Amino acid sequence: MKILVTGATGFIGSHLVERLVQEGYGVKALVRNEKNFEARDETNKLLKKLNVEIFRGDLLDKDSLEKAVKNVEVVFHLAAIARPLAIPKTRYFKVNEEGTKNLLEVCVNKKIKKIVIMSSLSAVGPTRDGNPVNEKTKCQPVDTYGWSKLAQENIAMNYFKEHKLPIILLRPSMVFGPRDFEMLRLFKAVNAWFFPLSGNEKGIDFLYVENLVEACVLAMKNGKDGERYHISNGKAYSINELVEAISVAERKNILPIYFPKFFFTFTGYVVEFLGKIFNFHPPFKHDTVNWMTEKFWIADISKAKKELKYNPKISLEEGVRKTVDYYKSRRLL
Repeated sequence: MKILVTGATGFIGSHLVERLVQEGYGVKALVRNEKNFEARDETNKLLKKLNVEIFRGDLLDKDSLEKAVKNVEVVFHLAAIARPLAIPKTRYFKVNEEGTKNLLEVCVNKKIKKIVIMSSLSAVGPTRDGNPVNEKTKCQPVDTYGWSKLAQENIAMNYFKEHKLPIILLRPSMVFGPRDFEMLRLFKAVNAWFFPLSGNEKGIDFLYVENLVEACVLAMKNGKDGERYHISNGKAYSINELVEAISVAERKNILPIYFPKFFFTFTGYVVEFLGKIFNFHPPFKHDTVNWMTEKFWIADISKAKKELKYNPKISLEEGVRKTVDYYKSRRLL
């Protein structure tokens, strides 16, 4: 069976491609362009080693997508602006909403058995009452990224209803693991004996990348068309518990020096203002801080357990150890 993976050179996509090849599937990887492909040195080498078919294209170029989906039976759509970034708001919707629409449009009238789209818990937003959100929870995103992922979901559901495309949506929580260079910042902060945020509330779901890949494969095999599934490690942690797990893996003790939320929010506004004056994209904005400091990013994964037969095997602590080992092996810590 031939499978297309968009976003194959990304953090999650590279792990998914690796798993699919291991299971004997033929994989086609959509890579945005040669420059971008070569810049991802590790995943570049991985895809070459796995003998994956490379298709260079772009979600905003429908002609390139037509070639990529030819003779494909399953599509995993992971390509996206995949986390809150300091970029123009319109860019989120251009890629995540319009790009998904272009991909689904070229899938119409093709003999595709399953389309698994990677959404996000951010499309729903944090819980307002401390109880886990589920697939029936009213969506209330708190930032532009979340609204763009919700827009992506709405596009997908329209194509499911109007064109009968076999679409499944996955809503992972915060993903981490080897090859992730966003969470590396947090690991480096702990490695430097200092982490500026504190929180004892048990309110954040984390998701080790191998568990998410397992959910992807199960969605392809067991998922019901037109359904959404929340995916996480199945246990909520506080920021302090996460930092403790990292410090244990790194054999470090954190200095108890923390800053209040308003400090980071104020800093976000300042760097936004400076970005406008000096014409640069700031590393984060004030709404990014809001996203980071919400108390309860937790989801109920019982539907995924029941229908997909999903059972997260790798705990936060084990995943953190594996991630620290990876960073150290590449001298990043």
